[in-house]
Amino acid sequence: MGMFAKDTEYFGLDIGTTAIRLVQVRHGGTHPALVAYGSVPMPPNLAASDSKIDQDKVSELVKQVVRENHITTKNVVAGLPANKLFATVITTPKLENAQLAKAIRYQAEQYIPMAIDQVKLDYAVIDQSKDGKQYEVLLLAAPKTVVEKYMAILEGAGLDPLAIESNAVAAARSLVPASNLAVALLDMGSLESDVSIIWNNTPRLIRSVAVGGLTLVKAVAQNLGLDEAQATQFTYKFGLTQSKLEGQVYKSVKPALDSLVSEVQKSVQYFNGRYPDVKLEKLVITGSPTILPELGPFLANSVGLPVEFGNAWINVSYPSGLQEKLLSLSSEYATVVGLAIREYLQ
Repeated sequence: MGMFAKDTEYFGLDIGTTAIRLVQVRHGGTHPALVAYGSVPMPPNLAASDSKIDQDKVSELVKQVVRENHITTKNVVAGLPANKLFATVITTPKLENAQLAKAIRYQAEQYIPMAIDQVKLDYAVIDQSKDGKQYEVLLLAAPKTVVEKYMAILEGAGLDPLAIESNAVAAARSLVPASNLAVALLDMGSLESDVSIIWNNTPRLIRSVAVGGLTLVKAVAQNLGLDEAQATQFTYKFGLTQSKLEGQVYKSVKPALDSLVSEVQKSVQYFNGRYPDVKLEKLVITGSPTILPELGPFLANSVGLPVEFGNAWINVSYPSGLQEKLLSLSSEYATVVGLAIREYLQ
C-alpha cells in the first residue's frame, strides 16, 4: 500500500490462471490515459506451480507480453490473488505511527492463521470512530514464500517491482467510481472468485471463494458426460437458462453458484452488521465467467441487490476507436487496470 513518486513510469501486471495481462497509462486530463494493453495465454497449471523450472517459464511469458506490447519501463506494479492473502478490518486505539504499527502487529498475531514472522504484513488506516478515539485498519498479510515467488518471477523477467498488492483491491479501484457509496463486488476467475465490499472508496471486506468458471465447466462435463471443450461451449451458451436442454446445464451449475451466493450473502450480512447505518447500493460483477447467460438476474434474486456489470475502463481515457474493443475486454482487465492506475488515483 506504499506510494512512490507520481512521475515514476510503470505498468500494471496481472499473472492470472489462464492469462498474463498488462496495462500502462500516463497522466492525462481528468483521467489517466491508456498507453498500452495486452495479454498472453497461460498454460494450464503453470501459474500454480512452485517449481523453479515453471517459474522461469512464467518469467519468459512475462517478457513476451512486455515485448509484444512495446513496454519500455522496467517498473511494475503486480497483483496477488486474494486466495493467497489474509485480509480483515480491525479496530485500534488512535496512536502515533510507531505505536500504531506495534499495536497492529500485536493484533495481527491474534488474527492471522500463521506465525507473524512467516508473513509479509501491510495495513492502511481506512477510517476512524465518530468520537475520534479509534482507527479502523485494513490488515493484509501474505505468506513470505508466496511474495518471494512473485518477486522471483518478476525479477526473472528483468523487471523492477515497485509494489505488489491484492487483486481484489486493484479490481475495486478500477470498477467502483470515487464516491461515498457502499458497493459489493464479485470478481469471478477461473478457479476462484473474490468477494469484496467497498465503502468510501476503501475495502471493508475481502474474501476468496473456491468457485470459478472452471468449477462450472467441470460440473457440466461430469453431469452431462461431456469433454471439457464441449462442456465449456454448453456452459456459456445455455448458462442458467432453464428452458434450454431441459435445464440440464442450469441444474449442473446451480449447486456451485449457490455456494458462491452463500458467501456473498455472508459478506453482505457481515457488512450490514458492522455498519448498520450504511446502505449497500448494488452488486457489481466482473470476470470472464460473468458472461454466463442469466447470471445477472440469478444473482440479483439471490442476493437481493441490483446487479451491474462492471466497466474496468471508467477511470481511464482512451481513443474513441478503441471503445468497442476495450468494453468487450472489460471483464478480463479489471484487476490489471486497477494495478495500472494505482498511483494516479491515490
